Amino acid sequence: MPTALVLVQNPVTHDARVLRAAGVLRDVGYEPVIVGSVEPGARETELEIEGFRVVRLLGRFATARDRLRQHAARDPAPGAADGQSARPARAFLRRLAVTLLFNAEGIALAYRLSPALVHANDYPTMWIALAAKLLRRSKVVYDAHELWPDQGRPEWRPWQLACEWLFVHLADATVAANSGISDTIARRYRMAAPVVVRNVPKQVLESPPRGEGARAGNSPLAVHAGTMTPERGIEFAIEALASVPGLRLRLIGGSSDEYRAELDSHAVAAGVADRVEHRPPVAPDDVAEAVAVADFGLILTQPTCLNNVLSLPNKLFEYAAAGLPILAGDLPLIGTLVREEQLGETVPPTDVQAIAEAMRRLADPERNAELRERVRSFAERETWTEERRLLEEVYALLGAPRSRREATAAS
Repeated sequence: MPTALVLVQNPVTHDARVLRAAGVLRDVGYEPVIVGSVEPGARETELEIEGFRVVRLLGRFATARDRLRQHAARDPAPGAADGQSARPARAFLRRLAVTLLFNAEGIALAYRLSPALVHANDYPTMWIALAAKLLRRSKVVYDAHELWPDQGRPEWRPWQLACEWLFVHLADATVAANSGISDTIARRYRMAAPVVVRNVPKQVLESPPRGEGARAGNSPLAVHAGTMTPERGIEFAIEALASVPGLRLRLIGGSSDEYRAELDSHAVAAGVADRVEHRPPVAPDDVAEAVAVADFGLILTQPTCLNNVLSLPNKLFEYAAAGLPILAGDLPLIGTLVREEQLGETVPPTDVQAIAEAMRRLADPERNAELRERVRSFAERETWTEERRLLEEVYALLGAPRSRREATAAS
């Protein structure tokens, strides 16, 4: 059975898109090996996740990498006289060192495994994929989860654009996580629009657990699922809680210690610390059940860059699979979908008063029940079945061992 590498620059554990792609590769006749990177503080480099072999790179350098991060935390603030110019230079050198090590290990692994196909998830993994194409004649799929040059990253944007132009033209196929990314790539690099394969759960939650909010006679409960960063708008949600007596907010997902402390301080300042709770991240297939106990879900992505403006995050479909009405920032893709499908409320993502008013409406039992019926109908139409068919067709064009019909029968 030919090998397929699935490349991603994260620890893999909570990356639903990567795990679903590996499942499709297995169904069409490949032996998938997922290649990620070690977690901070971790050393385990070979493990199994959901039945897939996972190889995590950078394990041999984890101690050195963690020390570099500790030094970064102790660096003088950018405004300090002796650290103003040194800190960005050190940060750049750290990122460069990690990038070079990740690519060197990945290329060596790809050469050793000689994969028939490489599915490269996002910009940072494509140098490994192209090396496999050159050295082992592997077919390459470039999977754009993000508009990488449009995230406000510190790297020089013209360089990122030039690299992505190279990636999309040398890849044997390009796919994108949503239509906004696909259209932008097509227009920017003068090519056919990449196939859109969205981050949709495998199935709708059939037996939702008993609610913990207003549906169960308790105070209402809102939930935010996913990695927590300053661009998720959680601070605005915490501020809005102060104007919605009784509403609780549950945050499910990982964050840096520094950012979690910032959120806690924000909650104290807003007088709602007793109504904000943190929960650890859960496995991709468990997200719907974890959020289903709430009354509604939050997606307050901030329009700080084009990548955010054109985002369509996993959590929208995960909330829908759990039957949750959605409170979303009014961005082009997220807001349009929520409005057109009548899945909840849309608001300017930085307007605390509008967020609070929408929270009150979504917490109303009658309004909530009405929206749940529409959300359920939407979720039953938008499942992984159609998305996996599109991905199967991409693999079939690149010479997958099994036909789409055989793959569907096998799954």
